[in-house]
Amino acid sequence: MNKTRHRLLALTVISGFAIAGAAAAETVKLPAKQTALGVEHFHAKAQVLDDPLDIETVVSTERGFQTGKGVFRSPANDNHLRAVVDKRTGSTRFEVRQTLTYQGSMRGYGEGAVAYQTSAFPVQAQVTKIRDNAGQCFLFEAPELCREELAFTVSETELRKLAVAPSAWGFKFKSDKGYEHRTAITPAEIAGLLKAVDGYRATLPALQAKADTAAGG
Repeated sequence: MNKTRHRLLALTVISGFAIAGAAAAETVKLPAKQTALGVEHFHAKAQVLDDPLDIETVVSTERGFQTGKGVFRSPANDNHLRAVVDKRTGSTRFEVRQTLTYQGSMRGYGEGAVAYQTSAFPVQAQVTKIRDNAGQCFLFEAPELCREELAFTVSETELRKLAVAPSAWGFKFKSDKGYEHRTAITPAEIAGLLKAVDGYRATLPALQAKADTAAGG
């Protein structure tokens, strides 16, 4: 009898840990307004930032969805996708841009890492710090919220898989100080960016010539 009770108790404990682990693994719930936006919305809102004097063009989904708080609608914890296209070859680098705001002292996400889902297994990558307001953010005397702007790269191959996934692409930023911030990007936003990038790259002379050659033109 005692052995049976011990086994049942052990199973209950294990089940409890499993449930807790599953709950901890859940990504943040995105706003309903954001998840309702489709591919065509993000494609239409995509910005093509092309300076004739630059050898690279940026395609961005920043205007696709913004929470915006305060008089100046400053982004709180928004993110968006960017593609940096080499005009000479069509070679493209993809990245996520993330803004984080919070109260207290600077958490240093820019010196930490990001962990994100892939079609196979989780990946951890280094984060690039774009900017922060460390000079105006203090624990006991903060005139404004702490703010960090971060970036990390992701492959085009992986993005094309995530664009047709059934749920949002989840990732989390991890600070060396022990803080974490979980967030996500919808498949519609990913697909909208890729559609805009494909459209832009098709206009590049090098890729047009390659297409004509392949077609026997």
